[in-house]
This record gives sequence, structure tokens and C-alpha cells, in this order.
Amino acid sequence: MDNSTIVFLINDDTRAVMGRYEANGGSTLFKTMDPTISVGDLCVVESTTRHEMTVVEITAVDVDVNFDTQSNVKWVVQKIDKAKHAELIEQETAAISAVQHAERARKKDELRKSLFNAHESQIKALSLSKMDDTGPTE
Repeated sequence: MDNSTIVFLINDDTRAVMGRYEANGGSTLFKTMDPTISVGDLCVVESTTRHEMTVVEITAVDVDVNFDTQSNVKWVVQKIDKAKHAELIEQETAAISAVQHAERARKKDELRKSLFNAHESQIKALSLSKMDDTGPTE
């Protein structure tokens, strides 16, 4: 028995879950105390790479533990809140759009003022400045 499985004997709330590192890869056993983790969730797990943490997709929950394993069963650090992240991206997209719209309006106003300042009355008198979809208006 690997010492990393002892927690399953000590605390019945410890859950064994399977997670995969790659979309088409095999699954690895992890342990967690989080009762909300379900199949399809992305979770940060302990690893031996990149700051000793990485992400897996959960492929099975509440699986049986092989207490005869010699493999070190690592912990799930936390579940990733994809909905909150998607909301953040949506808000950022809306903010970028609003800023870009404001920037275009500012540039248009500045260009109009700089080019037409001395001749504004002459330009406004042109029928072209009073057109709509049907043609010149009076």
C-alpha cells in the first residue's frame, strides 16, 4: 500500500476521481475532499511539472481505490470555475467593444474639427451634408 492512499482509510469523505491530462490520453487516479467535482470538470491537480500543478479533465468520480497500488495518488487542488471565467471573458469583450466604439467616435470628432473648423459653415451648406437614404433634404 502506498502511503498516499491512507487518507481514504482515515476520512470517508475523501473521494477517488479519475482525470486525464490530454483529451485522448489515459486517466490517472486523484483524491479530493470536494463533494461537487463531477465528470467533465476541469481541475488543478498536483504534478511534477510547471509549478508542481497542472490541469486535468475529470473522467470518473467516486471510483474504487486499489489499496495495493504502489503509485502515489496526488491531490486535486481545486475545481476550475469555467462559468465564472466565461463571464469574465464576456465582460472583457463588451468593455473592449465599448472602448473601441468610443475611440472611433473621438477620432471622428477630432478629425472633423481639425479639417472643417475654418470652413464648417460652407460644408454644412452643401447638399451632400444634408442627405439621407432618399437623397438631399432641405
